[in-house]
Amino acid sequence: MFGLLRGPPDRNVPSNLLGKPAPSFDLALYPRYLGSYGTHLSIPDPRGRPLVVNFWASWCAPCAEEAPLLQAAFERYRNRGVLFVGVQTQDRDHYGAGARFIDRFGWTFPVGMDNDSSVAVAYGLFGVPETYFIDRHGIIVYKRTGVLTDRTLAKGMAAILR
Repeated sequence: MFGLLRGPPDRNVPSNLLGKPAPSFDLALYPRYLGSYGTHLSIPDPRGRPLVVNFWASWCAPCAEEAPLLQAAFERYRNRGVLFVGVQTQDRDHYGAGARFIDRFGWTFPVGMDNDSSVAVAYGLFGVPETYFIDRHGIIVYKRTGVLTDRTLAKGMAAILR
């Protein structure tokens, strides 16, 4: 009842990771990315370039809401060296649903499954969707809990492109 009475949800959920190195992880990528990215993506391998890590799930309506924005942003910023990574989590063994989600939104950035939620735990995930903006030194400089908007995406991109 308290949650309903306090108004809109607060999306500025604090994170102990802000200003700290992003946790390392290794994800098996969906087969559609084999030609472009290989079978696995390891973080910190892309260090030296800005990184956007988006956590999502196939059943998540807000994830679907922000999905076109993520693809458009990837297309807009990849020539500036920014790598976007999708992490499917809280979606154990739903590879088929994940593949359909990726196809539906035409995601061309690499996406892998966090089947055991270990990456989500390492990042202290509050829920999906959640997006981390990591600068070229591997430091988390901005985090958004909830749906990205043009404004919050621009804020995150400005932080990692400094």
